[in-house]
Amino acid sequence: MRSYRRGSRSAFAVGLAFMVSTPMLIMVTPAQAVVGTGVTETAYDFTARLNIGNGVRACSAALVAPQWLAASASCFSDDGASEQVASGAPKWKTTATLGRSNLNATGGQVREVVEIVPRPGRDVVMARLSAPTTGITPVPTAITAPGTGEELQVAGFGRTKGEWAPIKLHKATFKASSLTHSTLGISGKTAADAICAGDAGAPIVRTAGDGGFELVALVSRSWQGGCFGSEETRTDAIGARLDNIVVGNKIITGTTLFPGDNLVSNSMRLTMQSDGDLVITANGSGKALWSTKTAGHAGATARFTVGGNLIVVDADGTTVLWESKTSAANGTVVLQNRGNLVIYNGNNESQWSSGTVVRHDYDGDGRSDMASWYDYSDGSDKIHTFLADAAGKFQEPGSGYVKAKGTWWAEHMKFATGDFNGDGRGDVAAFYGYDNGSVSLFTWLATGDGKFAEGITSWTVPAGNWTWSRIKVQSGDFNGDGRDDVAAWYDYADGSDKLFTFTAKANGGFNAPFSSFSKTSGWTASRMKFTTGDYNADGRDDIGVFYGYADGNSRLFTFTAKPTGGFGEPLGGWEDAKWGSSDRTSVFSGDFNGDGRDDFGTWYDYADGHDTAFSFNPSSTDGKFGNRTEIWNVAEGQYWRDHMQISTGDYNGDGRDDLGAFYGYDNGTVRTITWTAKADGTLNEPVKSWTAETGWAYNRVTLFERYSS
Repeated sequence: MRSYRRGSRSAFAVGLAFMVSTPMLIMVTPAQAVVGTGVTETAYDFTARLNIGNGVRACSAALVAPQWLAASASCFSDDGASEQVASGAPKWKTTATLGRSNLNATGGQVREVVEIVPRPGRDVVMARLSAPTTGITPVPTAITAPGTGEELQVAGFGRTKGEWAPIKLHKATFKASSLTHSTLGISGKTAADAICAGDAGAPIVRTAGDGGFELVALVSRSWQGGCFGSEETRTDAIGARLDNIVVGNKIITGTTLFPGDNLVSNSMRLTMQSDGDLVITANGSGKALWSTKTAGHAGATARFTVGGNLIVVDADGTTVLWESKTSAANGTVVLQNRGNLVIYNGNNESQWSSGTVVRHDYDGDGRSDMASWYDYSDGSDKIHTFLADAAGKFQEPGSGYVKAKGTWWAEHMKFATGDFNGDGRGDVAAFYGYDNGSVSLFTWLATGDGKFAEGITSWTVPAGNWTWSRIKVQSGDFNGDGRDDVAAWYDYADGSDKLFTFTAKANGGFNAPFSSFSKTSGWTASRMKFTTGDYNADGRDDIGVFYGYADGNSRLFTFTAKPTGGFGEPLGGWEDAKWGSSDRTSVFSGDFNGDGRDDFGTWYDYADGHDTAFSFNPSSTDGKFGNRTEIWNVAEGQYWRDHMQISTGDYNGDGRDDLGAFYGYDNGTVRTITWTAKADGTLNEPVKSWTAETGWAYNRVTLFERYSS
């Protein structure tokens, strides 16, 4: 019986083994491509070349999500042969080059590998990049095993027949020859098709029906026949199978997640742990933000049933420990780049979510941040970014975007913030009203380092169509596709009202608006204060409204979002005839108790000078708001509501939304403040952070939020 064993970790040792024609299957470790033809087309741009330890070792890998590679575990082990590696940062600094078939060229992108997550039981790790790639399409993973004799392609940066360290990507054709639960055996279609040192982790792909590729396996071991310095003639190789494990950010009905399986995205990771708990963890902080709370059941698995119910099943295979209680036949489970785990039915309509979205995270570290537009007295403008640290405090503001005087007029802009291109980073949008009466919708996309690209316009109407002053702008993922959209409540001059939705495109721009809710009378925009959030936990953001009636009555309404991004008739919830003045009420929204559903919040500025914050939890899965709960209060004279701008977000990365504020004092000092949320949804005492005594004018600052009120 043939015995396979791995070679040593050094390129010299691998070469020596071949020099003496040792009859063994050798690990395809250190060096730099598949023996075959060079690659010049962009179809293999998902193939990465890994430089480990600044030349200590070189491997190949495959991009399976914008910020994640599937790679060989042995590439990161101490001896270059073992599949046993620890989770966390790699031992040696590792850089990945993608989208560049010639390493001496200047195209493509280079990222550092900042974290590896091993998949127990096979030669595979998931490798997280320092920032998402852009413009390179990840390769989807196959869900069926290759048949015997099926032709497959392998692309890698390893040695060739005549080069020890080539600089070009090569590809070769192989045929599937054998299959075990964890490995795939392949053999070169011709004697010229072989796998060499440096190809460990190289993608083994099949041609899909649409002409693209499906990732079947990763190269693990090879005889290295025909490679530089080898006298071996055999071209057989072994790959680590990926078709029967979870790789990427999505699963379909009928899929099982075994212990060690992960779904990955730009901001989060979903892991089926060996203790039986299904957990969502933030990439940056490593904090667990959501779980099924099923720990203590070793050997449990997660299944997305044929009927579309996500369940955790005990090791006995029958006892259900947790379930989403959804019916989504032919559906999918997707871990979005913005952090939400969402179940979609066969029509791609969201049905359930974990409620773990990270809002306005401008630097991609898994924590929310604050940002503002500053209108300088000389006519210039700047976006300042206040990045949050692990304690939820805001750091000294960075310059995110600067424009010379005369380009923008802040008094002509209505802002909203959201992840409009679905990359997991917060962007900025604004309706701009021109002097000639025309209106445009702009987007400033985040670049991942707290900065923003130049604004792009995607929608414009000439004068006589929309009046800028009649627009109330909101943002949220109203159709559940993983990208935030923009909604506009339009208050017509004749007293009628319409709610329009601008769904977001993949590039962060917006489609032309469509209207859903419409009334000829009965609503007065000046009496409405808006918020957005997922109030019924279906994976789509809704609109919440505080309505102050002329007779002094106050009521909360929920406009739940439809799969199209439109809205249904409002649901009336909490109501109070003795609430007080609507003018003394300001609103906010967030998931303050971490239950996966956003809450509606109000800040009430009492006439005697004291202040109280309240939350209104959705009373049922329909999103209607129930009775109020006091979550924080302060004695008179401490805070003045008209001196502060509020923005909610998970600033300390613990899975609960907090309250952040930009505060302006009478003496000209400005300051950032954070109220972090407790597990019961109440707020801790405020913590002050960045402060400036001079150089800032509070009334020139517009703090970005998801809604306007």
